[in-house]
Amino acid sequence: MTDITKIFRAIIKAQQASNRDLNRSPRTPSRWSTGFLSRAKTILNDIIKLKYLLLESRTNYLSPFYLLSTTNKIMNDEQRLEFERNIEKQIIRCRDDLEQLKSSIGLICFEGQRRSHCELVYAYLERDLVQCTKIYSEQKCLRYKRETERKKIGRLDNDVYRTILNFERKNTRKLTETSTDNITTTENSPSTMVTVPTSYDQDNHNENDEEIQIPSPVPTGSELRQLQIENDQLYHDVAQRSEEIHAISTQVVEIAQLQNELFDNIFGQKDLIEQVDNSAVVTNDDLAAAIIHIRDAMSDTSTSDSDVEDNIEEESLPISSHVNIIHGLKSVSCLTLDTNGIRMITGGHDENMKMFDFSSMDKNFQPFRTIQPCRGRLLRAIEYSPNNDMILIIPGDCQAIVVNREASGKHIIYKSVLGDMYVTDMNRTKGHKSLLNYGCWNLSLNSQEFMTCADDCTIRLWSLNKRDQQLHVIRTKGESGRDVRTTTCTYNQSLYHNENSNLITAGCDNGSILVWDRRRSFVHVTFKCSNAHLQDEAITSLKWSYDSQILASRSMDHTLKLWDIRKFNKCLSSYENIPNHFSMTNISFSPNDKFLITGVSKLNNSNDNDTNGKLIVFDRNDLSKPVNEILFNDSVIRTMWHPKLNQIFSTTNNGLIRIFYDEQRSPMAGVRLCLNRKEKKDKSANDFIANINPILTSASSSDSLNDTREIFPDKKSIDEEKKSSSFHQHIVQTLVKSNFSEKEDPRVELLKHADEAERNPKWITPAYKYTQPKPIFQQEIDEEDNDDILPLLKKQKK
Repeated sequence: MTDITKIFRAIIKAQQASNRDLNRSPRTPSRWSTGFLSRAKTILNDIIKLKYLLLESRTNYLSPFYLLSTTNKIMNDEQRLEFERNIEKQIIRCRDDLEQLKSSIGLICFEGQRRSHCELVYAYLERDLVQCTKIYSEQKCLRYKRETERKKIGRLDNDVYRTILNFERKNTRKLTETSTDNITTTENSPSTMVTVPTSYDQDNHNENDEEIQIPSPVPTGSELRQLQIENDQLYHDVAQRSEEIHAISTQVVEIAQLQNELFDNIFGQKDLIEQVDNSAVVTNDDLAAAIIHIRDAMSDTSTSDSDVEDNIEEESLPISSHVNIIHGLKSVSCLTLDTNGIRMITGGHDENMKMFDFSSMDKNFQPFRTIQPCRGRLLRAIEYSPNNDMILIIPGDCQAIVVNREASGKHIIYKSVLGDMYVTDMNRTKGHKSLLNYGCWNLSLNSQEFMTCADDCTIRLWSLNKRDQQLHVIRTKGESGRDVRTTTCTYNQSLYHNENSNLITAGCDNGSILVWDRRRSFVHVTFKCSNAHLQDEAITSLKWSYDSQILASRSMDHTLKLWDIRKFNKCLSSYENIPNHFSMTNISFSPNDKFLITGVSKLNNSNDNDTNGKLIVFDRNDLSKPVNEILFNDSVIRTMWHPKLNQIFSTTNNGLIRIFYDEQRSPMAGVRLCLNRKEKKDKSANDFIANINPILTSASSSDSLNDTREIFPDKKSIDEEKKSSSFHQHIVQTLVKSNFSEKEDPRVELLKHADEAERNPKWITPAYKYTQPKPIFQQEIDEEDNDDILPLLKKQKK
């Protein structure tokens, strides 16, 4: 049987050897553990001693001089002052030790787990010290309160106060003697006595407590007058209260009388009801008709109420008008706008990135620039930087690209490093090895950092100041510890809630959502929900609300869910049966954080309204029912609700961009600037052909282009002019201009010159004029004799 101890020792030696090879210093947990924990134990012992001393000395500290006691440890004034000074010194010393302990946490502990452990120990010690301080403060306040009460009693007369002081001095000399029931003073003994209990604590007062009779003075004339005035005032207040009570009683009597009258009326209507029942004779048909009439009336009222609610909701949504812009013929998978809403960029599966400028664009909605940043690669995400000076492009490739705002000239500012394909450890590669899925900017770092996720099961943070490799690598793993593909990622984009601004969120293809806090190590996940969506169904989008508390998730399991970061184990609300067949379908929150929108994919081979593409608007507080639904003829992929423009942008899988706005609620910006601009005049015929594209519809785009080419048969298209296999062919095409038309038959054209060639031969006939004036043609050969004539090597195999 294998010894487990030997195996453990061998593992430790192997780890130490590997550390020496990698020039790593072995961990020394004793440095921080022994130093920190020993100081914490010392402080804890001091706090416990302080607490025990306060509880033990409570009775002796609070007992006054003139009370009899059976104990010999009653403190005098000097002892109490000394006791207070000692307690305060101990509290101050413990507080200073705690501050030094707190400052040492940041100097010793570097890892997250150690730091959290030290912070918990510090919080426990601080809580105990606060409790001790509270006990001392309560005892001190109670002590001064008793002294004040004693002085109030002494202010009745100076002689009485002098008597009490003498009485206290006598008690201090008789502490060891047996307590007596009553003490009678002979000096100036008046006829009345004041009884003082031996303890001022109400909790400790019993029937057997000893009492002291202290002589009270005879009231003077001024005091009697004051007492008479107070008695008169008290009598006046009591009279007023009696009048108010009498008024209330009269009101109660009146209410009782009204109730009796009401009951009499109800009982009196019983006879009238019986008369109505006897006189009302209605047939069953009339009853059925009446019921149907009532149902119709109720349905009308309900529909009217729902119409009113819909009108109220529609008034708050900018969807009263819309504009269509055509990007191309394929799916538009990318959509972004700058923060001011001046420029819009779209990209899709046609590999084209088109840039629109609303400040200069006319009502034809033509892009001012069209480029292909990655030839042969479709575009998965495009994002403007927070400063609007750069554009992040995520192609269907392993490398992300950052270009300038104009995307012209030397437009590539940054290109992420390509990872080594032969390195299996993802932490040691300098870049992604697989295709990218998504990327986004970090708003809090002023366009200096962005994040990407890929199929290599990693999330990588990139800095524009570091070009040789990424800043951090985050590996996404499932419940079993295996790597899972990351399909989407996002920062918490809140700038006003610092508690959640450091969170990084990722969605995986197994339906799980992972959240990290960048202030800690990325090895362990801060929040995790493994069953957020169905297993093996990729999450296509994650979006934080503007208040940084709610996270929305969209998945290919055809659901939309909301999550609260404070209770991440269970979703707040969800909505199902909203088809999603595109991996770029996203979510957007409204500027006021009350609504969120998402796109719905169209079901194939169906023409019902329920299976069409939709743009659905939900209430953030309740996902049980959509607030509004806008039908599309095709699937809706990308959506965006711009916070400044208050306009909703959406893209479809047929190359259409639809922008919704409201003439009253949306400002005069964005797409509204282009509606009243006149069309720009064309400067050339080529521009005329190019400008035909925006007015084409998706259903007849290819046919319209063919019709245009047929209208201008002699005009070459732009694509045909660009086709050239070599420089020699280009020179020949420019020098020799042929008027030959594609519709003419070449055989017919050649036979037109046959008669002229016979009459005036120029090339072939003069060459054979003397050697072979009569042409000799080859004889016709039958197929059977063909084998004998052909060479043996060229004979076909049978």
